[in-house]
Amino acid sequence: MFDGKINKFSKPALDVLAKKLSHFKIKPNAVTFSGFFLGLCCIYFIVNEMFIYALIFLFLNRFCDGLDGALARLIGQTDIGAFYDIVSDFLFYSLFPISFIFLNIENAYSICFLLLSFVGTQTTFLASAWLVEKNKLLISENQKKSFFYIGGITEGFETIVCFVMMLLFYEFINYIAYIFGILCWITFVTRVIFIRKLLKS
Repeated sequence: MFDGKINKFSKPALDVLAKKLSHFKIKPNAVTFSGFFLGLCCIYFIVNEMFIYALIFLFLNRFCDGLDGALARLIGQTDIGAFYDIVSDFLFYSLFPISFIFLNIENAYSICFLLLSFVGTQTTFLASAWLVEKNKLLISENQKKSFFYIGGITEGFETIVCFVMMLLFYEFINYIAYIFGILCWITFVTRVIFIRKLLKS
């Protein structure tokens, strides 16, 4: 919901860093893979109940996710780069909640509900991009990403806020997971309605 505003705010700083990285011939895919490794470090710290360290590596992972895009826009976007980016993001978004099950099996019910909710939003996200591309719908012309990006009330920023709350308020993790999961299903429904109206028109 706030991704567009956040991107406008962070873009200038990321563009400056991207220009500096380009001088060292660093490729966007290298940043993507580095970010995913930092995400794995975040998972490790969660499993070991080291939430402050996990929080630091969560932000580092998300920072790399923004930086690889800025670098790609600077030196040239590629389909394989977009593929690596979306796959690494979805893997991290799944591994992060799962790590709380490894930490405590009693979290399994709420986390499984959250993961199912993620599947719903991710499915509509990817299916919408495919349908827009397949039908060559002009709605994608104003998009600056490698593929059509359909919004919702639970986008990237809101998901990160959820993850941060899970780390800072772990004692309430079940409530957080259920509430955010419900918001994800609202996003799912709004996206389905949007695509139905778009295709009918």
